[in-house]
Amino acid sequence: MGHALGLGWEVFVETWMMGGMLAGPGVGAPTLDAMALRLLVAFLCAWAIGVMYARTHGALSYSQNFVQSLVLLAMVVCVIMGIVGDSLSRAFGLAAALAVVRFRTPVKDARDTTFLFMAVASGMATGAGQLGFAGLATAALLGGVLFLELTSYGTRVDAEGVLRFRFGGDDVQRGEVDAVLKRHARWFRLTAARTGGPGEPEELVYDIDLRAMNGSATLVRELAGIAHVSAITLLPTARVGEA
Repeated sequence: MGHALGLGWEVFVETWMMGGMLAGPGVGAPTLDAMALRLLVAFLCAWAIGVMYARTHGALSYSQNFVQSLVLLAMVVCVIMGIVGDSLSRAFGLAAALAVVRFRTPVKDARDTTFLFMAVASGMATGAGQLGFAGLATAALLGGVLFLELTSYGTRVDAEGVLRFRFGGDDVQRGEVDAVLKRHARWFRLTAARTGGPGEPEELVYDIDLRAMNGSATLVRELAGIAHVSAITLLPTARVGEA
């Protein structure tokens, strides 16, 4: 590890001296006023991205640190773009410096990765001085995010569920149970059956797909009316997606 750090530092220093990082702003470098404006626009674009992320993200894996990182990332990228300017040697120098750093923070959600790229893109556009393009692109991307959120795009809507109950009857009652399931479900499948001790009812678990989204109450009521059927539990999954 020490050898890698030393090698990376030597490459960085050598490229720095050759590229003239100490030689002043160079061609294409922004003035302080221009850089301040670019940083302001980068902050505003990334702030809007962070607000949209916070408003549309599920509560399960939400992280305030991630939202703040989006804003800071865009501003850092903007600074890097301002430093590099049109200098290829400076770009190599920054690449050598960043090669020493090891990023080991996992991003588990693909949607989070998309927002990271949005922050990077806004930082690159503002750092390159394309402020109008940065604002337009940010507005268009966030408009797409809002549309997907409002339309629940990608959510699978169905009436599947898990039915669990205790059954201690004979073949006659079992036929009645099957008749009720056929009447209220497009399909059903016995996935588990557990038998208790002698004289105790067995526990049955079915995967079902209801014919109607609001048919669960009727199904439970009719099953409860069958002799030797008890402890009925129906867990519907009306909306299947990722939080």
